[in-house]
Amino acid sequence: MTATRERLRALADDVVPVPAEPPHERAWFGMVAAFVGSVAFLLLIPAGWARLDHLWAEDGAVFTAGARRLPLLDNLFAPYGGYLHTVPRLVAELAALLPVEWTAAVFALAAAVLRTLVALIAFAGSRAYIESTPLRFALASLVIVLPAGNSEPLNNMTNLHWFLLYGAFWALLWRNAPRVPVALFVLLAALSSPLAFVLLPVALLRMSLPRREIPVAFLVGAVAQTAVMIFADRTPYSHDAPDPVQVLLAGLLRVPVVAFTGSEKLDDFYPAMGNAVIVVALLVALVPVAAGLRFGSRAGRALVVTAVVLSAAVILLCLLMNWARILQVQQPGAVLAGQRYSIAPCLFLFTAVFAGLDQAPAVTWGRAAVAGSRYVVGILIVVSIFWYLQESSPVLQGVPWDESVATARAECAAGAREVRLEHQPEDWFVLVPCTDLG
Repeated sequence: MTATRERLRALADDVVPVPAEPPHERAWFGMVAAFVGSVAFLLLIPAGWARLDHLWAEDGAVFTAGARRLPLLDNLFAPYGGYLHTVPRLVAELAALLPVEWTAAVFALAAAVLRTLVALIAFAGSRAYIESTPLRFALASLVIVLPAGNSEPLNNMTNLHWFLLYGAFWALLWRNAPRVPVALFVLLAALSSPLAFVLLPVALLRMSLPRREIPVAFLVGAVAQTAVMIFADRTPYSHDAPDPVQVLLAGLLRVPVVAFTGSEKLDDFYPAMGNAVIVVALLVALVPVAAGLRFGSRAGRALVVTAVVLSAAVILLCLLMNWARILQVQQPGAVLAGQRYSIAPCLFLFTAVFAGLDQAPAVTWGRAAVAGSRYVVGILIVVSIFWYLQESSPVLQGVPWDESVATARAECAAGAREVRLEHQPEDWFVLVPCTDLG
C-alpha cells in the first residue's frame, strides 16, 4: 500500500509541478493593472455597457426573486435546473441589500470581477507549465476577450459557471496557490457548476501532494453538487433524440471553429464554406497540440492530453444533455443557440494549443510549422476579436432595468400590491411586493 502511494505521489509530482519561483513585486503590480483593465474591458465594450442597465434571464427571474422572497439558507441551497447556483445566489443576496435600481449593475460588476479573477488564476496557475510569459498572458487574456464569451454569457451570473469551471481547473494545478482564498474559490465554483465532476480525476491526483486544502475544498463542493444533481428535478429543454453525426458536427463547429472565429462570424460563412472550416480549424489546433505531445515534458504532455479530453468531454456532455433540433448544424444561427456551451471547451482547447506552442522549440525546418502556427493562432484570435467588436447584435436592446423599476413604482402608486419587474429576454420578469420598492 505504501509503495502504491509513493508511486502515485511521484506521478503527481511529475505532472503537477511547482512553479520555479513565486511572483515578485512587479508581477503583483502587473496583476492589479491587468485586473483593472480586464474589468473595464468587460464593462465598457458596447455589449458590456448595455449590461449595466439590463438584467439577464435567471439573474432576475430566479436569483433576484429568490433573494427577495426566500430566507438566506433556503435560497443558497435551492437547486434550479437540476443543480446548485451558490455564487449567483450569493451575488443576488448582496444585490437585495442595495436599492433595487442597482440590481443590474451589481450583477454585471460581480460577473466581470469574478471572470477577471478566473483569468488571473489561469495566469498564475499556468506558470509551472508554460514558461513563456507572453503566451501565459495571452492564454489568460482569452478568458476576457474570447468572442464566444462576450455575447450571451457576457457580464451575467447565469452563465458564469462556465468560466468558474476553467478557473477551478487551474486552481487545482496551482501548487503554491494562497491556500484559504483559492480553497474558497474552488468550493464555490464546484457548488455553482453542474460539470464540476469532470475535474474529479485532477482533484484526486492533487490529493496525493502536500497542501491538500484546495483539492479537499473542491471535492466537498463537487460531491455536494453531484448529490443534488442526482436527486433534484430537471426539466429537459426538449425530448429530441440526439443524432450522433449531428452531435459530432455541432461539437466540432462549437469548439475548434468557434474558438478561432467567434460564433457570430461563423454564422455568416459556414453555410457558404461548409465543413471545410472544420478541417482548417482542426489543422490549426492540431499542429501545436501534436508538437506539445512530441516535444513536451511529462507535465506538458499531461496538460495537453488533459485539456483536450476536458474540451471534448464538456462539449459532448453539454450537447447530449441539452440536445434539441435547433442545435443541428444546418439550422440558421445554430452556433448562436446555446452559445454558452462553447466557453469552457474553447478555453480548454486553447490551453492545449498554448502549451504545445510553448513546449516546441522553434528550430529546424521540420519544426517550422510549429513556429508558424504561433503567428497563425495569434492572427486568427486577433481577427476574431476584431470581428466580434464590429457586431452590434450582442448589445441588449430590450427594456432597461431602471425603466422597468420606474414603471413598477408607478403601478404601486396606482394601488398595486405586487408588480412585475420586466427584464431580458422577453417575457422574463421578477415578481416584487410593492413594499420592497420603497
